[in-house]
Amino acid sequence: MISAVHPEAAIAAEVGERAVTVAQVDAREAALRAGPLAARLPHPHSAEGRNLRRWLVQVLVTEALIEQEAAARGLAAPDDGDAPTSLTLTAALRTGGVVAAVTASMPLARVLRRAVTAGVGVGEREVRAYYDRNLDRYTRPESRHVSRVEGASLGRVRRGELPGPLEAAVFAAGEGEVAGPVDGPGGPWTVRVEGVDPGGRVPFETVREEIAAELTALAVERAFARWLERRAAERVRLRHGFEHPADPQHSDATHRH
Repeated sequence: MISAVHPEAAIAAEVGERAVTVAQVDAREAALRAGPLAARLPHPHSAEGRNLRRWLVQVLVTEALIEQEAAARGLAAPDDGDAPTSLTLTAALRTGGVVAAVTASMPLARVLRRAVTAGVGVGEREVRAYYDRNLDRYTRPESRHVSRVEGASLGRVRRGELPGPLEAAVFAAGEGEVAGPVDGPGGPWTVRVEGVDPGGRVPFETVREEIAAELTALAVERAFARWLERRAAERVRLRHGFEHPADPQHSDATHRH
């Protein structure tokens, strides 16, 4: 829990009328250093170690902010087994590591995200534009299902996966035809083309729902991150020494330009 402000406590940050204490930062760091990633963490007295503590303050104030905003809306964490999900690099890069980390590990954050971003979506024009910009993603290459005569199946083979002469023979043959003998790895090969997949472009209608879901998820992540950033600017006050790791006001600042 995030404690109420106490004049005698060492404070790292304030979120509205509540405080994140230095003791809480210490406890979160100690838990990390006692965990499976301890060997990868920076030395506590290095610049990276100090920035680790600043990052932990960002996590703690984000958790406190989410608790406050959820309480103001009468929202509660689900009791139906909504377990934490794995934090992926993609999610971290999309939303900023702190938001992604907290959202992945805190069911209440996901409840709040759904409430805040209920109206977020993407239009048909945006979905179609994404498809048109990424036609290579929705184009299947020509392939052959190949097996060696009196030998093992090679499975599905695409252009560029076989040596030149062997590939030329395979892709010149039709379904059910035998190609070879032709030079291949280790000597002559004779192969049978068991099936032909001409490839081609996947129709927009086939992948429309997939694209819409992907773009909507991205829009939701970004909208929630921006909303949290605005609320943090209004409610969060960081104490000296616990600034954001990228804040240029401290000597350990990262992401300098």
